[in-house]
Amino acid sequence: MTAITADKVSFTSSMYKGRIAHVRNWAYLGLLAGLAAMAMFAGGGYVEDNFVFQMFSLEGVKWMAGGAVVGMGYAFTTSESKFRAFRFSEILVPWFDGAVLMVALMGLYTLFEPSEAMITYEDQSNLFSGNVVMTMNVVMLFSALCYIAYLFAPDSFIGKLGTATAWIGVYAGGSALLLRWYESYLLMGGDIGHAPVSNLYEVFILLFCVICVIYLTLESRHNARGLGAFVMPIVAAGIFFSIWLESIGQSDIKPLVPALQSYWMKIHVPLNFVGYGSFAVACAAGMAWLFRNRLEESGSQSRLLSVFPSLKQLDNLAYKAVAIGFPAFTLATILGAAWAAEAWGGYWSWDPKETWALIVWLVYGAYLHARFSHGLQGKTLAWWAVLGFLVTIFCFVGVNMYLSGLHSYGQLT
Repeated sequence: MTAITADKVSFTSSMYKGRIAHVRNWAYLGLLAGLAAMAMFAGGGYVEDNFVFQMFSLEGVKWMAGGAVVGMGYAFTTSESKFRAFRFSEILVPWFDGAVLMVALMGLYTLFEPSEAMITYEDQSNLFSGNVVMTMNVVMLFSALCYIAYLFAPDSFIGKLGTATAWIGVYAGGSALLLRWYESYLLMGGDIGHAPVSNLYEVFILLFCVICVIYLTLESRHNARGLGAFVMPIVAAGIFFSIWLESIGQSDIKPLVPALQSYWMKIHVPLNFVGYGSFAVACAAGMAWLFRNRLEESGSQSRLLSVFPSLKQLDNLAYKAVAIGFPAFTLATILGAAWAAEAWGGYWSWDPKETWALIVWLVYGAYLHARFSHGLQGKTLAWWAVLGFLVTIFCFVGVNMYLSGLHSYGQLT
């Protein structure tokens, strides 16, 4: 039995190491290149309202398979001495596998969709994605409780349970978004099919997934499970807000306004939320730093001190989170300007959303400048991360709810 178990572990780990990981990585990259080539050169070209179905048509399978074969062929030409290339593949392959799992789960969920005759635009309550989103809500709330309990019982299994349920929530949320994308084509004869990043309810689901993925990655690499007691309550607060959004009818899939009918939406919005999610994790690290610092200054002998990461580690975790989010947010802002030029005829118009996005960019740009150029650390940066996230929340939610402008399509209806 021990030998069999060891063989299974060895086989699983080998899938993410060396040449096997390298070939799989380039097969995935080739598949994506095949999709891009199909969008640019296939007979039908890229059609905003039909590309998802193009992907899974016979033509799409041919383009993706061809790209994967080319990618694998390139991988076999790479010398094993090129360690960096192999290391790059070992990092990327788990993420690609996760994406494939989400797509597979979405495909499974479609089996539980009601019949076409029972699906109407006016009443979307029977769409199966609502059940998946509720599952995400429950497991992420449970994860938050587990992480808080872990602070008081670090030797129990509760911490691992918190991590496991957070990952389950990520896959539930990600596959639910893909399912909503599919469901958007079931309504009104497919006329409103679009990526599920067009309203507050949908992007909150995306935000939860991004926050968890960034945090869980940092947790595994830096042994910082105690930080989850600050990260997951932020997610929990967002979940209660999204439940309220659903209760007032904001969860329905609706047609896109003309300004959003663009491929830019699929790039600009997710990149924005990589930034928002990273800033949320930085905020949690800042709050944890302030809490631990308060305990240390008071001379407390609390067991919590042995569970929390050190002050230096928390400071570094906040910095790493901002370092992830700031480039993504910068790129999202640049692409947003390009999208604005295409949609409205100008790169910048001082719209409230644009103005507050610039404020957020300046806040975190100044954070990185203060750390790099002036070596600032400790309490000042901890408060900076916390207050910076409050600015981010207003940019994300407050502007949509209280201010009007060119981005008024993001307001509650």
